[in-house]
Amino acid sequence: MRIINEGELYMKYKSTYYAALLDLSINMFLLYGGICVLSYFRNTSYVLFIIPIMSLMNIKTFMSLHDCGHNSYTPNKTLNYIIGTFTGIITFTSSWNWNLDHHTHHLTNGNINNPYKFTINETTGMSFNQYTKMNNFKKMILKILLYPYIRFSIIPAIYYGIIQRFYYIIKKLKGGSKIKAPLYVICFNHVINTTGMIYVIRYMYNLEILHHFICYIYISHVIGFLLFHNQHTFNPAYIVTNNDWNHRDSGIIGSSFIQIPYVIKYFFGGIEYHHIHHMNAKIPGYNLQKYHEEVVSKSDVFDNIIKLSMSDCYNNLWLVMYDEDNKRYITFAEADEQIRSK
Repeated sequence: MRIINEGELYMKYKSTYYAALLDLSINMFLLYGGICVLSYFRNTSYVLFIIPIMSLMNIKTFMSLHDCGHNSYTPNKTLNYIIGTFTGIITFTSSWNWNLDHHTHHLTNGNINNPYKFTINETTGMSFNQYTKMNNFKKMILKILLYPYIRFSIIPAIYYGIIQRFYYIIKKLKGGSKIKAPLYVICFNHVINTTGMIYVIRYMYNLEILHHFICYIYISHVIGFLLFHNQHTFNPAYIVTNNDWNHRDSGIIGSSFIQIPYVIKYFFGGIEYHHIHHMNAKIPGYNLQKYHEEVVSKSDVFDNIIKLSMSDCYNNLWLVMYDEDNKRYITFAEADEQIRSK
């Protein structure tokens, strides 16, 4: 087995001010340029082509926010906070409060009895044993709510449009010391985010493109949910106990490498290389592809990572629960078939 020095690779591909400034400058130039183009063609059928591109630009902006939350976008924590707050406003995400859960996600992904008592998979939290104990009415309701075309269209709107506005204040009040951030910091971040969003909404309204803006924001949030689901919900499933869990396996075994089509790779900011991100979240998204390619060229470390095609990602949307006995994610149809065969 060929080996690599991961410490040296990290030092080579960690964030720099130059790379971050270049990435952010291109991102903001394209985003603002797209808004200007959208405003100019707002009353024409061209918006049908512009809105999907703007939704992808919003995803790219969200990836900058995401890296700022990990303090991996730039070498400076304060600068990361400023950029993360700004990008959170224009992507309709309470960035620093969202990171309270996201950091826990990195500490628990695939750990079935994690010390944080956090859901091991936020998009597929139900087990087969739990499902078997439900009555037929509850099963029917779940099948409706978790039907992919409903689940991945309604939940993103509720989560980003409503829950993100106050959710972490409630979590802090209920969780107390389990949530490390002080309540006043959580409230401050919510106020800054919501105030900034109101300004952005007024700006889009003055440009007469508010309805277009809401449309591309919504599409980007849906894509984000689809992406997040496929980053960890696939077979073979990585679900282990606390004693067997570690960051490295959570990445290489428990996180996928989604095969994003080349023409749109830029918009995903490298997050499709999720196996690396969960190994070391301090490597910025704009360096993940280069990191991956060097590891592949020099070792066999990534030979067995889970690669998901676009059709794999689509099929995975029907995975709704974890089968403890067979150690895999399954669909409602597979669960019902198992129940009938017993």
